[in-house]
Amino acid sequence: MNATRQTGLSMVELMITLLISSFLILGITQIYIDNKRNYIYQQNQSANLENSRFALLLLEKELYKAGYRQLAQDSRDFVFKSSSTDAACPTFSAGQIIRPTTNGLGVCFRYQRADVGERDCHGDLIANDDPITIRIERVGSDLNCYVNGRGQTMLSGLNQITFEYGVDLNANRQADTYLSASDAASANNIVAVRYASLHESESANVALNTTNYNYPLANATATTATDKKLYKSVQGTTTLRNIAP
Repeated sequence: MNATRQTGLSMVELMITLLISSFLILGITQIYIDNKRNYIYQQNQSANLENSRFALLLLEKELYKAGYRQLAQDSRDFVFKSSSTDAACPTFSAGQIIRPTTNGLGVCFRYQRADVGERDCHGDLIANDDPITIRIERVGSDLNCYVNGRGQTMLSGLNQITFEYGVDLNANRQADTYLSASDAASANNIVAVRYASLHESESANVALNTTNYNYPLANATATTATDKKLYKSVQGTTTLRNIAP
C-alpha cells in the first residue's frame, strides 16, 4: 500500500500570514482613523469660518441701520424720544442712538424702518414706523439679537466678543478715539463701533496640534489654547452712516 503525502501550510507559514494580515488591518484602520479625524477637523474649521463671517455680516448689516430716520429733516430728538424699551439696555435719552449694554457684552441701538417691507434681525416684518430697539449680545456661547426685548439666537460657538466705541471729540462726525464699553457708557457722540469676536469649535478634541490665536487680532501676543478646540478670531469696524458722513 502506497503512503500518500499531504501538503499544506506549516505553522511558521501560518504565523507569518497572520502577522502580515494583522499589519494590513492595522494600516487600514489607521488610515480610516486619520481620515475621520481630518474630516472632523475640516468640518469644525469650516463651521468656525462660517460663524465668524456671519457674525461680521450680522453686526455690519444691523449697525448700518442705527439712527435711520424716515424723514431726514426730522431731528433725532424728535424721532428718538427718551426710551427704556429693553431692560438690558441703559435708558436712551432723547436723540440718543446707540449705547453699550448694561453688562458690556453687547450693543443697543435704535432706528426706524426704511419701508413697509423691511424686516428685523429675526426676519419678521417691522410692524410700524415707531423706532425699534435692537440689542446684539453674547449670552453664554450664543450671539443673540433682541428686538424690543424679544431675543433669538443668531449663532452658537461664540467664545468671546468685544465692542469698542468710536467717539467724535471735535464735532466733525468722525471717530477720534475708541473707548471700551465701560468708558463709553455715558458717551453721546458715538459715530462708529469696532468689534472683535472669538469663535470656538463644537468638538472639544479636534485640534491636531496646539492652537494659538490672537484676540483681538490687533493683539501682538498670541494666546495658546488650553484645550483641543479650534479657534477663529475676526474683527471689523462699522461707521454709523446715519450719524457720521
